[in-house]
Amino acid sequence: MKKIIFPLLALLALSVLPACSEKFKVAAPYKNIAVIYGLLDQSDTAHYIRIQKAFLDDNKSAISMSKEPDSSFYSNISVVMKRVDMYSHKVRDIVQLNRVDLGQEGYPKDSGLFFNTPNYAYKFKGYLDSTLIYRLVVTNTSNGEVDSAEAPIIADRPGSTSAGFYVYLLDDTTVNHGKISFSSSNQYATVNTLFGMYYPPYNFLFQGYTSPVGIIQGYLRFNWVDSNTTDGSLTPHHYDMDLGYTGIFSDVNFGYKPKNVDLINALNNGMGTAPAYIVRLLNRCDLTFYLGTYDFNTYIQVQQLQGIGLTGNEIQPNYTNVKGGAAVGLFTSRGKRTGKITIDGATIGFLVGTPLLAGARIRGTYYH
Repeated sequence: MKKIIFPLLALLALSVLPACSEKFKVAAPYKNIAVIYGLLDQSDTAHYIRIQKAFLDDNKSAISMSKEPDSSFYSNISVVMKRVDMYSHKVRDIVQLNRVDLGQEGYPKDSGLFFNTPNYAYKFKGYLDSTLIYRLVVTNTSNGEVDSAEAPIIADRPGSTSAGFYVYLLDDTTVNHGKISFSSSNQYATVNTLFGMYYPPYNFLFQGYTSPVGIIQGYLRFNWVDSNTTDGSLTPHHYDMDLGYTGIFSDVNFGYKPKNVDLINALNNGMGTAPAYIVRLLNRCDLTFYLGTYDFNTYIQVQQLQGIGLTGNEIQPNYTNVKGGAAVGLFTSRGKRTGKITIDGATIGFLVGTPLLAGARIRGTYYH
C-alpha cells in the first residue's frame, strides 16, 4: 500500500475498523481495549481523534455486534489534550475534547455491514504550535484506566524564525520558480528540482530525535484535458506519479531525482492511447510533499514487514504508540505542502513531438 499513504491515514483516522489476529487479541469478554487513531495537521482548524472499542467477543457474533453503536463507542471516557513545553516538560494548558458526530461534521461514514450512524470522534479546535508537544490523555471514568500518547507537530508552511517547510519549486523566487523541465535529449538524465527543506524548531528534542520528521512521501500529479475535435468538449483528467518514500538527508534537506524517462513513462501510462477524435492538452502539475513523524515511519515499516491483504501475517499491525495497556493505535502528526508547477515550454515542445508519446496525441497546453 505504497500509494499516497498520508492521506490514507487521515481517512483511517475517521473510519477505523477494529480487527483481530490469532497472535494478538485486541478484545475479549473480560477486557475492553480502545482503538485510538489521531492525525494532527497544522493546516486544519478542527482536529479529530477517533476512539472506538475493539468490539470482538469470543462468545458473541462479531457480525451482529458490528451493527450496534453501543458495541463500538464509549459513553464513559474523558478525553483531553495536554500541550507540553518540549524543554521544561511542563504542561502549558489542557484542552477538553468534545464528542461529536462525524456525519454532522461533514465526514459521513461509508455504507456497508457496519452501522453508519452515529459515527463519533473527539474534537478540539485551534492552531497547532510546532514548539509544543501534544499529549493525548484518555481516561475511562468507570474504572480509572488512563491511556496516553504524545506527538510533535510538523510545521506545514515556510518559516523564517521558527520551524519551516520549504519546497523549492513552490517557494523559490528565482527565474525558474514553479517550472519543471524533463526535455533533455538524454532520457536518463535526472530531474534535480524536486527538493525541499524542513527546519525543526530551535533545539527541538523529542524521544531522542532532533527533528519531528522521520519520513517523506512525494507525488507529482499530471493534469490534462481530453479535447474532442468533433464537438469541442473538454474533459479533465489526472494521473498521480508516486515518488515513493524518502528521509531527511544533509541535516534539513529532502527530495527526489527521477529520471526524465521516468516522468515521460508516467505521463504515457496515465494518458494511454488517445481515443478517436481526442487530442490532449497539458495543464499545470500539482507537486505534493507529505512529512510524517518517526512513529509514523515505524508504523509503515512494521506494516510492510508483516504484509497486508490475504498474504499478510497479521490483520492489525503490531505497532502502537499509545501507552497504558488498555488501548492500541496511532497518534501522530503530519505536514503537507502542495502547489501548482508548470512544465516549461521546451518540455512541452518535446512531449508534442517525441515518438515516445505519439499515441497520447499531446498537442499543447490548456491553462486556466
